[in-house]
Amino acid sequence: MACIKLNLNVDVNSCLKGLQATLRLRRPKSEIKRLEKEMARLRGKRDDIKNQIDEAERKGKILTNEVSQWLREVEILEGQATDIKQDFQSMSCLSCNCFNRTGDTSRNRTEAFAVNLEDEENSTTGQTQQPEDHVSMRESSNCCSIIQRAAKKLSEANELMSRAGALVQIATVQPPEPVVMLPISHRLPVGIESYVKAIVGYIDGGKENIIGIYGMGGVGKTTVLKSIQQYYLNQSKFDHVIWVVASKDCQLKRLQEEIATRLGLMTLQENDDEKACGDKLFIYLKNKKCLLFLDDIWEQLDLQLLGMAHSATERGQQQPRKVVVFTTRSETVCGQMTTTTKFKVKCLDPDKAWQLFEQNIDGDILKSDGGIKFVAQELAKECAGLPLALITVARAMLGKRSWEVWNDALHQIRDKHEWSTIGLSKDSVVMYKAFKLSYDSLENDSIRECLLCCSLWPEDYEIDKFEELIPCWIGCGIINEFNVINEAFTKGCSHLEALMAASLLEHSSEEYYTEKYVKMHDVIRDMALLMVSELKRSKRKWIVKAGTGLSHLPRQEEWQEAERASFMRNKITSLQEYGASTFPKLSMLILRVNDCLTIPRSLFASMPRLTYLDLSKCRISELPMEIGTLTDLRYLNLSDNLIRTLPVEFGCLSKLEYLLLRDTKLKIVPNGTISNLSMLKWLDIRGVFTIRDWWLNELDIRGMHPMFEWWWDELKCLKGHHQLSVGIDINATTANIERLNMLSNVSIWDLTMDGENISELPNLDLGTPQWCYNISDNLESLTILNVAVDKLMLTARCLKTLHFSELKLLEKVSLNGVGVYNLRALYIYGCWMLKDVSWVLQLPHLNLLVISECPGMKNLISNFGNSNSSSNIRRLSLFFMLNLNCITDQPLHFPYLEYMQVRACPRFKKLPFGAEILKSRLREIHGDQIWWNNLEWDEENNKNSLTPYFIPDSRRRLWRQSGGEGGGGGNGDCHGDDNSLENSEGS
Repeated sequence: MACIKLNLNVDVNSCLKGLQATLRLRRPKSEIKRLEKEMARLRGKRDDIKNQIDEAERKGKILTNEVSQWLREVEILEGQATDIKQDFQSMSCLSCNCFNRTGDTSRNRTEAFAVNLEDEENSTTGQTQQPEDHVSMRESSNCCSIIQRAAKKLSEANELMSRAGALVQIATVQPPEPVVMLPISHRLPVGIESYVKAIVGYIDGGKENIIGIYGMGGVGKTTVLKSIQQYYLNQSKFDHVIWVVASKDCQLKRLQEEIATRLGLMTLQENDDEKACGDKLFIYLKNKKCLLFLDDIWEQLDLQLLGMAHSATERGQQQPRKVVVFTTRSETVCGQMTTTTKFKVKCLDPDKAWQLFEQNIDGDILKSDGGIKFVAQELAKECAGLPLALITVARAMLGKRSWEVWNDALHQIRDKHEWSTIGLSKDSVVMYKAFKLSYDSLENDSIRECLLCCSLWPEDYEIDKFEELIPCWIGCGIINEFNVINEAFTKGCSHLEALMAASLLEHSSEEYYTEKYVKMHDVIRDMALLMVSELKRSKRKWIVKAGTGLSHLPRQEEWQEAERASFMRNKITSLQEYGASTFPKLSMLILRVNDCLTIPRSLFASMPRLTYLDLSKCRISELPMEIGTLTDLRYLNLSDNLIRTLPVEFGCLSKLEYLLLRDTKLKIVPNGTISNLSMLKWLDIRGVFTIRDWWLNELDIRGMHPMFEWWWDELKCLKGHHQLSVGIDINATTANIERLNMLSNVSIWDLTMDGENISELPNLDLGTPQWCYNISDNLESLTILNVAVDKLMLTARCLKTLHFSELKLLEKVSLNGVGVYNLRALYIYGCWMLKDVSWVLQLPHLNLLVISECPGMKNLISNFGNSNSSSNIRRLSLFFMLNLNCITDQPLHFPYLEYMQVRACPRFKKLPFGAEILKSRLREIHGDQIWWNNLEWDEENNKNSLTPYFIPDSRRRLWRQSGGEGGGGGNGDCHGDDNSLENSEGS
């Protein structure tokens, strides 16, 4: 009889141990329930302690170190308990791996990864761990492991409950502070320090509750207010420090919504009236100490409707303090607001005026030529001590090295005949002189026209450079000589730099982590509108009623002569019927952001010379067929609407060059509608085709017209005279990529590849022939999401913005030589298996790095390789990086870092720099207050030096997680240095 020899490779001892543990520790479900019950008790205790903390903080006390440590340990334990429960829920009876020592799936690896990060590292460094400290990757989901982990965490929860009973002192009195301590006093602009110190003294004194700051436009009121805000953002005297901008024609409801946004309050509803909104704000704030900054108010505001009122209580009972500090141009408004104290911000005296002028001019020129210095001093005198005028004139003269040029500027600003004919007040003339000199000093007419276009947006509005401003310049024909849209955006960035350098535009103060938004000072905007419309000698007429709360358009006679009309961001829902050629001169009409707008059939016939039409974000569901009558139209923006079909007459727009259909519901496009647009240069159809509509696609395949294929049908038949730049989202299939490469006379400018529910994986090596001319040569922005690949090779010469999102298997990213040399912005979200981004050091122009939800990363930079030990990053944002310990454990320099933001990174305890970075360009560090308090420092001096630059995130607008930056052209960052000025702000 034959003898069969079986060799079963089974670890018997391990199996017996697992069985013994199971019998001894009961079933995993029972153990998890015990853990959940104890965690519920622990959470209840934690909430009780937090309530005590809130009460203590209102009394000016601070947490003890013992309580801070206890709260941190509870937070960590809560996350670990959640991980155990999730692992158990994902485990089935057949997934118990006691007898399968090698059969772990990628899913189990992924779920267990965050728990077992340190095992792999320790095994390579020779360190040993106790078996119960960490669960090995291959045992992360077996029964024995679940039981052991739950038992261990149950023990820790019991220990934390015991320690909670011993917490005698929750908070302690914080050390006394100086009466006035201005952490950024060394950065205060010229002439405002005395105002800041005085107002801070009044607020800290505890008696003044409504403080008004008034003065003429451009005198520096906003700068004073922002300096005071900066001081209180680093204090704990108020539960909330809120900043809102009112502006001219502001709506009370908008202010209420802005305050609610700053507070994170989500109870306000769209259909609430002002009274209902006010009640909700009041209820939320009634037991909180609050400091509200209101910038640029033009009329009396009811502070009670802004939540800044005290509740009716028994006489003598102390209430949480409410303080309001506001700016206005009118002293009358201060009286109407019943201020307890008011301050007039005056123009600078001659010495300080010259000091501010010198700060904004090239000092070498003044030192090298006494004649120029004399003329410069005369120019400064002409600005009459008005800070905004001084800065504007000084910036206009930057780079001017000839005495003759300086002298000519002086004659221009002193030309009494020119200024006496415009009918302005004395104060306004000073500012208009400065504006006109700066305007005339711009390099060319194109840049001047770009500046004037900025006034089409509402006052104090944050303009998106790449989704709004540069497309406007392109559509107006200011930027028109280019082969592909990339060149147009590059030219637009160049114009932006010139305007920023002249202080005619400024960076948004809210969007601190990117340079995507710009603002126009309200006084500069007033001067620009004065120039284009209101001066008697002006040859053109613009009607700008943007953001004023209009519900109807002005009367016909008011804008019958207008060449450009902007009614964006209003409440216009319907337009009246107009007769043919009612507006014969109108070339531009902007109705952007007028919700639920209805377009009458007669509108387009009334505007025969229209070349620019923006109907974006109006929730339009249908276009009238009469749109085909706009035969001169060159720019049409229909983005963010509910349009599902285009009328056949759309194909009659024979001169159309720019068609933006981003984020529409467009499903049906009649054959030839777009392909017949022979002059088309730019087509944006991002957000139109999406895998999330797969079920509709299936219906169409079975029967009706294949709606999601119209882009292919139209682009392959394109009869264009120009190379067409396209922004598009596609399903991440090899077939779709090959289709893009088959299109003649088409270049892809912005591409999103979505792999959700796609089983066929494309080759994402951008160095292969698959990524040939159409895709790689002009691709500026690339987004890859939900694609199941473990490695990527990047090669794209023009690529400036790159997004990785939900690439949960991605482990390795490779760069092909200089293929991504121009990359400016990198966003990485939800890449669980990615262990580091050391390769970013090979990107010499990378300015912006945002990383979120990547639990595999302990260090961002694990090795330098052949890279430089210096980073060019200017903005660094880290979100929900639960296992991140540090940026790098090697010396790395950040000579260009300006902004850093950290949120929900509990193990990140040490900054990659010390006080030495203050010699570079650091402006702000944003993060959770608890995180900042618990940072570890090599030297106490580092903390003291950097604390003035720290701003708690809870006190500022939260980061906009839009999932996409850069927009137009994918430029997440404008090239060049940041030229904004601290002291260029002011109302």
